[in-house]
Amino acid sequence: MTKNTSVKTERWESTNGHSPVSVFLNAVHPIRKEIFEIIDRETFPVTILKGKFLLKPGNNTGEYIYLIIKGVIRAYIKEEGKEITTWINEENEIVGSIRSLGLYKSSDEYLQAIEDTELIGIPYRTIEHLYDTYPEANIIGRKILEESYRDAEERAYISRIPSAEKKYKRFIDTRPQLVNRVSLKYIASYLGMTLETLSRVRGRL
Repeated sequence: MTKNTSVKTERWESTNGHSPVSVFLNAVHPIRKEIFEIIDRETFPVTILKGKFLLKPGNNTGEYIYLIIKGVIRAYIKEEGKEITTWINEENEIVGSIRSLGLYKSSDEYLQAIEDTELIGIPYRTIEHLYDTYPEANIIGRKILEESYRDAEERAYISRIPSAEKKYKRFIDTRPQLVNRVSLKYIASYLGMTLETLSRVRGRL
């Protein structure tokens, strides 16, 4: 990889010359100058308008992951014509076709912006290069993976709660910032209930 500080400076002029991804990773665990330079050079801004797709089946091969700077992304799959929301992520969270990471194969997942959303794209091969070259990259990867695993465990837990009311209360407790931000139809889909059921639960509460 060749050093190109002019690209870095122009691309990230509004963020003091550094990619927000570099700043994000450095907050997780301190990184050296060389990692800053690689991330600043290899990452790129992406804007997705509300309702549009970041990824669809066929183009979500795990080639890139993304850091959300502003906005909300939801993932869903289609089953018998119905959309099933699998996760909802917001600012300072990493999104991508997780099922495809390291495999470079398409999955059946859709990633849709439910607000106008700004992200930073990260080539996964750059991540692999950092893992192979810099020990602190593996520390960062482990910490992010731990957080992602906890989030996945929470999604698995909430999906198994039999009571619709308890599901929604759990959602309020764990994701309060999304309660009045995300459309109820997406929350209902995420919680595995109909919109009518969610409306009744909210009415009782």
